[in-house]
Amino acid sequence: MTTRRTVVGGACASLVAPWLLPGFAQAAEASYPQRPIKLVVPNPPGGPSDIVARFLAESMRTPLGQPLIIDNRPGASGLIGTAAVANAPADGYAVLVTSRSNHIIAPLVQQGAQANPQRDLAPVGLALRAIGVMATPGKSPWRSMRDFLAQAKAQPGKLFYGSAGIGSTNHIAIEQLKSLAGIDLVHVPYKGSGPLITGLMAGEVQLALLDFSSAQSALQSGSIRALAHSASHRLPSMADVPTLAESGFPRFDPSFWIGLAVPRATPAPVIERLSKALDVALAETQMKARAQVNGWELVGGGPKALEATIRQDMDDFPALVQRLDLKS
Repeated sequence: MTTRRTVVGGACASLVAPWLLPGFAQAAEASYPQRPIKLVVPNPPGGPSDIVARFLAESMRTPLGQPLIIDNRPGASGLIGTAAVANAPADGYAVLVTSRSNHIIAPLVQQGAQANPQRDLAPVGLALRAIGVMATPGKSPWRSMRDFLAQAKAQPGKLFYGSAGIGSTNHIAIEQLKSLAGIDLVHVPYKGSGPLITGLMAGEVQLALLDFSSAQSALQSGSIRALAHSASHRLPSMADVPTLAESGFPRFDPSFWIGLAVPRATPAPVIERLSKALDVALAETQMKARAQVNGWELVGGGPKALEATIRQDMDDFPALVQRLDLKS
């Protein structure tokens, strides 16, 4: 006999949200994505992460079958955008364009940070490494890193290096170089990469770490000179400039990496789909051409490459940030 309780119970069961049922969740993962994906950039438009994001959005659209919409969320050294993705539903429709700046350094520097990327995010893949160039003024006497380091050791505390600001990637990187090389340089923080390059050209500082694309114009004009770079091999456009490994620093990697990450609880099939789409995008002829122009080393290879990069940075940077007392 059918009771009222049975009827009511059956009616209630039919009202259960379908996405709470295991079968529905598995089907949704298998058919992912079914709508546009938000690609969150935790930086303003026009910066390196934003440029890379726009190229990836264009190239990943075909393998995913859905558009990727750029959502710039700058602020708090990238932690506002990072927190927005960390707190988003773990369904693959919010993807973070992440970098060393917001993923590693900002959480170490900022007290009460809005997000903990190590805890809250899962890696999708390492898109690329933007080559870092150790540069000096064009009129300087140094022709190599060894030349510069020799004078720095002979004159401790007499040479200056510039950065894009306290706690910036190039600030932390040159402090790391100081520790590795046993030299004493005086830090001059600028307000961004543009003023830093201007100061280097004018000889206000004797050394700076610049990303390859930002340095190109000044390098070509001779206003600054490259002493070494972070690529794994010599570059056709700077064939006479050695790598940092050739200059005696095989473990020093000041490249500006960019990857993709999603909320930690995102299902593995969704992460795999995004990762494969990233690899397809990086293999495109057009993307390879862009990489050559901008000084990018395309990576890919799934989440493990980004995991390894994050692990290495977490081995290197916390102690250095603590020693420099970089807190905000």
